[in-house]
Amino acid sequence: MASINLMSEIPDEKNKFARTHPGWSVWLRQPAIVALSFVLLVAYAFFLLPSKESAPPFLFYLSINFFIVLVLAFTGNILADNKKPEILKMVVALMLIVALCWLFYRYSGAQWEKLNDFFFNWATLDGNWWILWQGLEVTLLLAFISGVGSVLVGLLIAVLRTLQSPTLNFFLKTYVDVFRSIPMIVVMVFIFFALPFMGISFGSIASTILALSLGYGAYASECFRAGIESVHSGQLEAARSLGLSRWKTIFKIILPQSIPVVIPPLTGTLVAMLKDTAVASIVAAPELLKRARELYTSETNPTPLVAAALIYLAVLVPLVRAVNLLENKLQKRRNG
Repeated sequence: MASINLMSEIPDEKNKFARTHPGWSVWLRQPAIVALSFVLLVAYAFFLLPSKESAPPFLFYLSINFFIVLVLAFTGNILADNKKPEILKMVVALMLIVALCWLFYRYSGAQWEKLNDFFFNWATLDGNWWILWQGLEVTLLLAFISGVGSVLVGLLIAVLRTLQSPTLNFFLKTYVDVFRSIPMIVVMVFIFFALPFMGISFGSIASTILALSLGYGAYASECFRAGIESVHSGQLEAARSLGLSRWKTIFKIILPQSIPVVIPPLTGTLVAMLKDTAVASIVAAPELLKRARELYTSETNPTPLVAAALIYLAVLVPLVRAVNLLENKLQKRRNG
């Protein structure tokens, strides 16, 4: 008796999320079906989507949501097909973005004719760019000092947890759990606004650095702990058998070997901390967002906020890409 093959294709091991095609759905990936689906979607978009004035609210939102579901189904059918060429997948992904942007443009009710005056009126920044650059300097300074502080706090906690003291570990784990659970803005506001009632007062800069160092120190400690635990226990036993003390074993044997494991998640944590410096505007720290809000208030125009967002992008996108390249390089070194 011949065996029945339930799957028409063998899964691609390189892409475990790519869809395999059972016999009943082979027709979905046929070029003619894909082309017909695209034509029907375009016809739906231009002839069946209602306007706000011509349809009852229920039918209006039902029609738009149904169209979005159809678009997602169409794009998902192609993007999850490991037989489709990558250039087609790229085009379909871009089409999905264009379709969603078009829906927002058509139905948001925004005053698009005033877009340039509201968001890209660079004349409002004439003679004021230096204020944003000063804010950027403060942002980078906060990120640098807080980054050093969080790394030191995280390293200290991770090293202390290697002592395997149940009492000490109870308090260290409590610290890590608390500061990983409380939003950073709450920590910052508590330090800046609440502690003065007890006679403990910090300035806006000091409050920001303290909050970021304590908060992200908890995240950094987990990065260091993962790196330390990745080192084989035989390394510790060999070092101790040679007469090295616990501290020399940690700093000369364990930590140097854990660095390749620690660097990728730690750098990602520090990049996230750089973004969180924007929270410092709530405690009046003169960083980039605070300066942009001041200009927004004085000029009664949101263009300074757009400029601040673009500056954040100009700083953070290269950092994110550098972190990814570093992670890939270390991964290849470990695998090689």
